[in-house]
Amino acid sequence: MQICYTNLKDSTSAEVGCFIKNLLEISPDILREYLIHLQEHMVTFITTTTPGAQNIHVMIEFLLIILTDVPKDFIHHDKLFDLLACVGALIREVSTLVRNLEEKSRNEESNDETSRATLDLLEEKIELLKEDLKNDYLKAPDSFQCFPMSDGSLFMHLLLIHLNDLLDSNSYSIALIKDEITLMKETLEFIRLFFVNVEQGLYKDPWARVLDVAYEAKDVIDSIIVRANGLLHLIFSLPITMKKIKLIKEDASQLSEKIPKNKSLIAVNSPKNPVERKSLTTSKIIVGFKEETNWLISKLTSGPKDLDVISITGMPGSGKTTLAYKVYNDESVCSHFDLRAWCTVNQDYEEKKLLMKLFNQVTGSDLKFSEDIDVADELRRKLHRKRYLIVLDDVWDIDTWDDLTRPFHGKSNTDPLNLRSLRPEESWELLEKRAFGNKSCPNELLNVEIAQIVRDFLWWLI
Repeated sequence: MQICYTNLKDSTSAEVGCFIKNLLEISPDILREYLIHLQEHMVTFITTTTPGAQNIHVMIEFLLIILTDVPKDFIHHDKLFDLLACVGALIREVSTLVRNLEEKSRNEESNDETSRATLDLLEEKIELLKEDLKNDYLKAPDSFQCFPMSDGSLFMHLLLIHLNDLLDSNSYSIALIKDEITLMKETLEFIRLFFVNVEQGLYKDPWARVLDVAYEAKDVIDSIIVRANGLLHLIFSLPITMKKIKLIKEDASQLSEKIPKNKSLIAVNSPKNPVERKSLTTSKIIVGFKEETNWLISKLTSGPKDLDVISITGMPGSGKTTLAYKVYNDESVCSHFDLRAWCTVNQDYEEKKLLMKLFNQVTGSDLKFSEDIDVADELRRKLHRKRYLIVLDDVWDIDTWDDLTRPFHGKSNTDPLNLRSLRPEESWELLEKRAFGNKSCPNELLNVEIAQIVRDFLWWLI
């Protein structure tokens, strides 16, 4: 390629011109096939624990992205041979390094400082090539794609699951941009949590920016991974998208400081929030159980990493559901778990319907399953490798518990929390709040209303 480019580029011969054109078309394919062969060879003869092996795989993936996109029209045609010659030289150096590592591995020699220095030098050349691609070889895109704005909360939820799954992968294409994916996931989680906890109607423009950059981020990441215009996205789109995400996070941080501390937050429908609210959000008054609440929150957020089961037991009306709801919606608990779901069981439950309800909560979807689908197995797959909190409220017997907990596979069982009765001062506080809220008793409150409240309270205590 270098000989042809140097000696034949100025020729006016039509035959030479045709030959150069054919060479341009076939060279990237030959180099790409060789790189793929080299990568497969590495997997066979060099272990992943070999120092530098992962870095070499990442470099190969970067060169493969270039060679996949070389024929595209966003590369300056008059500099194509220069670029191919540069890539060819890097491939030669990578190949030599791989052969040296293989030889040392066969002879059971340790990797010396020379190999480390060679690898460092190669990585520097790769970084320089990235700069040259941006400033010299590539044509910057005119604009980015526009994305739909519907189902934004669901999309954000699914995107974060997608990024989590990518980070769990050992793919070399993902390793190339793993730092960016990690930063993107952490930043989007922060942004999403902020917009989940405010009334989005008051922040339509910032939320639209969040969704736009979220769609853009997914498009960029996936394009790089599958090498669909991956070079353009890697060099231009990814840095721009990361900058947008960073700016939105800064804006969200400033907005959060401006929101009054006593302003009630309005949550959107998302798997981070309870779907089954019943009267809990409007009429449940939470009194007492401070020690129990703190104990449960501590167990959930700083307990063992293994899956655990915590049961709250007690007489009907003792406040089990109220306590669970209080803990379920605690800010530290919400931010700790990737997925949360709340399901009321009751005595006349249908197992499949309840599992479907849980599945749809954790996925943010509204799917229906045919009779031959094992919903428990599908739910288990969705929960795999996720940190999740599932509340099963109003469970009456052991068989029901066994049926519904198949997908969760709890590895340990914390001793049940047997809920005590309210203390006298807590009972009086509850009566006060149920009767008058935070106000003193108004004179016009009818005796019959007071009597009804007392009857309700006494029934609650029984």
